[in-house]
Amino acid sequence: MLNEGYMKKTNRTITHICVLAFAAAAVLAAVSCKTAPEAPRGDGPAASEKQEQAAEAYTRAGFAENLKRLLEEKRFEEALASFRNVPEADASSFEFRMMKLSIMISAEKLAEAEELAGALAAEQPANTDVMYARAVIATAAGDMKGRTAHLEAVLKADPNHSQAMTGLALDLLGKKSYKRAKDLLVKAIASDPQNSDALLGLARVYYIQADLEKAGDTLNLALKKAPEDSILWAELARVKSETMDLPGAIDDIEKAIGIDSDIYGHWIDYGTYLISGSKKAEARTAFSRAIELKPAEYLPYIYRAGLNDDLGNEDEALSDYRKVTELYPQYFYAAESLGILLWGRGDYAGARAAFLLALEGNPKNVSYALMATLCSYRQEKEDEAKNFMGKYITTLDRNSTEYFLCRLFVDRAGDSEVLNRIMKEKNLNTRNRMLFYSAMYYDLFQNKSIAQKYFIEIVSLPAPNFFEFRLSQWELKRLESAADTNSSQSVQG
Repeated sequence: MLNEGYMKKTNRTITHICVLAFAAAAVLAAVSCKTAPEAPRGDGPAASEKQEQAAEAYTRAGFAENLKRLLEEKRFEEALASFRNVPEADASSFEFRMMKLSIMISAEKLAEAEELAGALAAEQPANTDVMYARAVIATAAGDMKGRTAHLEAVLKADPNHSQAMTGLALDLLGKKSYKRAKDLLVKAIASDPQNSDALLGLARVYYIQADLEKAGDTLNLALKKAPEDSILWAELARVKSETMDLPGAIDDIEKAIGIDSDIYGHWIDYGTYLISGSKKAEARTAFSRAIELKPAEYLPYIYRAGLNDDLGNEDEALSDYRKVTELYPQYFYAAESLGILLWGRGDYAGARAAFLLALEGNPKNVSYALMATLCSYRQEKEDEAKNFMGKYITTLDRNSTEYFLCRLFVDRAGDSEVLNRIMKEKNLNTRNRMLFYSAMYYDLFQNKSIAQKYFIEIVSLPAPNFFEFRLSQWELKRLESAADTNSSQSVQG
């Protein structure tokens, strides 16, 4: 349940609250100024003084309205720039500097924000708003010790500070201290029933405890208080997906995206729900959007590659798998998939490189070593194949089936022992996976008719769960096509 969006919300909590608080203050100031009695017309010192006051009030109202607009549009840099036009009397005030501090945090100007926060803390060391702001600065900077220290300072000054309790509780959730976290969250909600962050945290506790009903109820309660909170909708979608309410999950994540379309995690969740709903094209679009938001993250490329493969977009699938191997070479499944597609294209050099990369990530997977060896044989590089497999085979148990299977491609010792072991294998997936390599042995060195027979047996498996199944389908088609060609040529002759 703790996704990227949830963490984003956790880290921005103080910032969000500060900005909204000061925006509200600005609005109130503007309203107050606008509704003030109009300065009287006339001559004399009294009238002139009141007119000047009205002009000053109008200036503040304009600043407040402009600031509110910029904050609503998340134009934080421009909001900061607007402070340059504030008269010194206002600019130097504690309230205006607090407002500026909150916007600095939102603009991610953390060093400047901490400097200003330090100055404000020196002036008012007991001010919990300043302490709280310093906690979010520490969070954004990755200083979790500092975050904890500032939050604890807030609670020391104000034991009923709801947001500080929420922050510490979220930290405890990350440490799997669920009972302590729950106690703090319940206390935080009691202190401030409008605290949707605390309700979100409590919902997560229920989710972890597998009480999905309470998790859903808590999130719905939070949404009554904060209906425009995209994270709440995203978490409710996740709960519904767990209860097999897929249409509800899709509907809720779409609401989340409608509120905030720039959260990467929303698009990942959306894509996975669409896949579950067999909406592959739409899911592909969702993952493409996730990639736009975070092009250095490998996960959406994995999803999109699989979808592209399923949809017949082979070039795009190859591109995505290659990207994954660049971003996260340890993820051997991507290299495996890349090798499979390249084998299907007859690019055996590229396929070999991919399977060797997969083997680096998972050295115990004998299939990767065998595929790399087969790629060498398909390139007619027999010495390369034998040398590689000759070294790899020394890492295997000499009594294992895998050892005898690999030995076929070193000294061609015959497959009688291998076949005997294969036929005794009770797991059909394991049996047919090994049978693929026996078939390839016959295809390369012995009798293509026997190889074809084995491939037919493999592809007849009703529920395959091994990548060699797909290769068997391709190899069978290749042999059948070759047979048809030979037959046609014989007839013509």
